Amino acid sequence: MGRCSPARSAPLSARRRLAEASGQSLLELALTLPLLVFGLVGGADLARAYALQLAVQNGARAGAEAAAIGKYPTQSQITNRARDEMNRTPGMDATAATVTVTLKQLDGLADCFDPPTPTIPCYASVRVQYTFRTVTPWPLVPNTATFDRQTTMRTITGGALQP
Repeated sequence: MGRCSPARSAPLSARRRLAEASGQSLLELALTLPLLVFGLVGGADLARAYALQLAVQNGARAGAEAAAIGKYPTQSQITNRARDEMNRTPGMDATAATVTVTLKQLDGLADCFDPPTPTIPCYASVRVQYTFRTVTPWPLVPNTATFDRQTTMRTITGGALQP
């Protein structure tokens, strides 16, 4: 009479298996959750880097275009046009970008004639440099990257750049 019948021991072992399974699931979650969070935050940083790199390229293009068509004749107006384009990207601080505007002949050394001629054209170059910083300081991974883009376009009008 001291022995347990199989009918009474079956529910006990099912409860034990359920407790062990939930403990195992909790342990698996505890081990994979940091990896999941690392992947999500890392992916978000990578997406931000890509978006800001595109913003830098678009800023250089917009500044060179403004200089090329002669709509903005001063260096500060061209710089502002490039920064306005970069500010369209969420999370971008365009005031932290360095914008350099140059008007040179094809060789890149000689100053332009005013007005440029078809035989001796003038080229507007806008260079934008921006330092990207990650949201989270990652161990063993660089936390900053410098984006440097330059766009050059042939000008339609005027070769002298006013300050």
